[in-house]
Amino acid sequence: MLTEDHKLQRVEISQRLLQRCQQDNEDEDTTHIGVGPGGDFQANNNFFDNLITGDETWVHLNTPETKRDSMTWKHPSSPVTKKFKVQRSTAKVMATVFWDAKGVILLDILPQGQCINAARYCSTLDRLKEAIRRKRPGLLRRGVVLQHDNATPHSTNLTQQWLPR
Repeated sequence: MLTEDHKLQRVEISQRLLQRCQQDNEDEDTTHIGVGPGGDFQANNNFFDNLITGDETWVHLNTPETKRDSMTWKHPSSPVTKKFKVQRSTAKVMATVFWDAKGVILLDILPQGQCINAARYCSTLDRLKEAIRRKRPGLLRRGVVLQHDNATPHSTNLTQQWLPR
């Protein structure tokens, strides 16, 4: 549950991001400050071009179709089709996705039964770095702004030490 302070912080950050976006649209020569590849601050021409977002989610291996999905047109005299009750699969995998304004950069799926931890998240960040080099040439030189939540693997000391690299 978010406290009132957290809600206000989110609103303030969102307003600042919108102001940056509006400035970019008004004046293409405007520069913004971002974190460079060495962890230092450098000027970027467009903040949103350098923003990469990441998140994890559970993906069920079998998701049954809803009644609406399974509806078909048929003649009134056609026999009634039997529908079996199918439950959502208990088997699931963890998927980590990173994307930017142009699309998905990396999709990392863990083996069934495994969860994300700090060491695995850092190795995923290594794969993200390589994916950025391949799919968004020059972005690492300009500097990447990584946006992710404060889940435990994202905020551990191991991950925080990896990030400035």
